[in-house]
Parts: sequence; structure tokens; C-alpha cells
Amino acid sequence: MKALRFICVYTFCSALLLAMASTLTLAAEGQVVMEDLTRSQLRGEIKKIETEFYQVFNRSIEDENLAIICYDYIPTGSNIKAEACEPQFVTDKRGNNANDARLGYDLLLTPTDLQSVLAAEYNALNAAMSELSAQSEYFRELNSILSALREELASR
Repeated sequence: MKALRFICVYTFCSALLLAMASTLTLAAEGQVVMEDLTRSQLRGEIKKIETEFYQVFNRSIEDENLAIICYDYIPTGSNIKAEACEPQFVTDKRGNNANDARLGYDLLLTPTDLQSVLAAEYNALNAAMSELSAQSEYFRELNSILSALREELASR
């Protein structure tokens, strides 16, 4: 299932990355030069673009179950908050499964099992994102900028 998720995300990001030009390397009216940003500033820019990316997607879909929800959590063994963004259907299924497991109705699903159970929903999410990419140049641009920023952060 990880392979399916990777393929979906990779295909989507790859197709949109092709649309990227020199948008981020020009220093004109409000544009950002990636090379001039510190790692912290890059993370801040990524956060801003991610937020806009998910908002654009969420506004464009009719099925609220496909909406991408971001929330803060504290990972096990840490006191430092982290942010996670995932589709609503994943959050709902994980919560329902945890309740069912607690009550003895079902076994607790591993992340891999959860992805397997939700394969159809992930396919619907991928289709919705692909459809929006085909329709919205702004969404494509956000995705390509986000990909470039993440790539730049990874290379540092």
C-alpha cells in the first residue's frame, strides 16, 4: 500500500513539477529567491504554500471526506509538537478503528493495514487532485512551488 501511496503522490508531483519554470529564482514583485532563504525561512515558506495548497484543494471538492485536514500532535516520546496533514477519511477511519479495538469489536489496524483498507479512498483522492490539476493553473503552480521548496530544503 505504501507503494500505491508513493506512486500516487509521485505521479501527481512529477506531472506538476514539469510545469515549473523560473518562478522562484526571479526576484521581482513578491517573488522569493530560494537561495537567499535560511532553512528556517524555507520551512516557513513551505508551511505557507502547503496551507494555501490544501485550502485551494478543500474549496474545490464536493466530498468533504476527501478534504485534507492539518492538526498538531505530540509524537510518542517527545514533548515537541508536530503537524500532520491527512485526508479526513484517514482520520475518521483511524478513530473508528481505535474505538472498535478498544471495545473489542475489531483489531487495531497498523498504518499499512489502514492504507490497504482505504485504497479506494486514496484512489478517489488522487483522482480529485489530478482533476483539479488539469483545471486549475493556480493549483499546479502551488504544487510546483511546493515541490521546489521541499527539494531545496532536502538538498541543504
